Amino acid sequence: MILTPQSQLLERNIQLFEDGKWLFINPSDAYFFDSLKQKNIDVMHQYFDVFSECVRVMPTAQFDSRDITKGGFNVTQKVGAHTHTFTPFITTEADYSDVMIYLPKSKTHFQMLLRMAAGIVPKGARLHVVGENKGGIKSAAKLMQQYGATQKIDSARHCSIITTIIEQAHLPFEADAWFESDDYTLGEQKWTVCSMPGVFSHGALDKGTALLLEKLQSGLNGSVMDFACGAGVIASFLLKQNPHVKMILTDVSALAIYCSAMTLAANQQQATLIAANGLHGVEERVNYIVTNPPFHTGIKTDYTITKRFIEDARRLLNANGHLQMVANRFLPYPGLLGEHFPRVYTTAQTTQFSVYHAALQ
Repeated sequence: MILTPQSQLLERNIQLFEDGKWLFINPSDAYFFDSLKQKNIDVMHQYFDVFSECVRVMPTAQFDSRDITKGGFNVTQKVGAHTHTFTPFITTEADYSDVMIYLPKSKTHFQMLLRMAAGIVPKGARLHVVGENKGGIKSAAKLMQQYGATQKIDSARHCSIITTIIEQAHLPFEADAWFESDDYTLGEQKWTVCSMPGVFSHGALDKGTALLLEKLQSGLNGSVMDFACGAGVIASFLLKQNPHVKMILTDVSALAIYCSAMTLAANQQQATLIAANGLHGVEERVNYIVTNPPFHTGIKTDYTITKRFIEDARRLLNANGHLQMVANRFLPYPGLLGEHFPRVYTTAQTTQFSVYHAALQ
């Protein structure tokens, strides 16, 4: 059991949770809630990895994109006195006295979560945020001041807890206010992409993804997987060019699953969506995996996650399967891919990115 620094700080302030009705948003680990086993609490998860770890009975969640409407979706599981929900957002009011938000990486994502939380609770309720000091907690405190008087509760483990008392009631959260629809063009292909804060490359076509799509082999057939799909940019583009393939999209993020469904609907397309932690628990066999995986931001010497992804990709590919991906150029993907694929090609390269094609035959 390893508590993240944020949860260590919350455990140090365990008396904070003795009273009131609590909602937690995006906890960074599953283990802090062991300290609150006897207390009725609700937990909203936008990330499937921690949700799955909390509920322990659901390795993946699968959806038909046509079943996800503008109103969102939710997967709920009760564990003792705790109710865990995997969902992109909450649009209803509730009588929580306190909401604890774990600070996300993106400032606009945090602004959206703040507005959502303010729309859930009544006047006089408390909004709290816990986050790493180097992760933008100071600017978070400034953003919270528009909702009421704000103060720092505690600081330790290189993290801080900030609290705001809601001064006035707010209307329930409306996803449409944060929803963005953009028309992309690549070569002769045009398609629409829907996104929200907290989704990869929100509002813009990522340069690495564009390079991957430009260099992709044409004439895909059978089944195709868009791993770490984000807003569904790759999948929707491929369906425009190959409308008869069976498309599967996977991501850890509820916002990504939701935005991908909206992107597919905007382009009159349909696919299977799978929420999962990497490819853990995913069993669908495919002919192609096309991806801009999330393992290439920052220089890290530990490639465990990357190696696991390549192993899992190899497991899911059919006998003559292909993996096509883009990554930051400095990462040693050719060697890692070569451990599992007999044929590995670098099909494009810029000063920043490389596109790789790994084939089983």
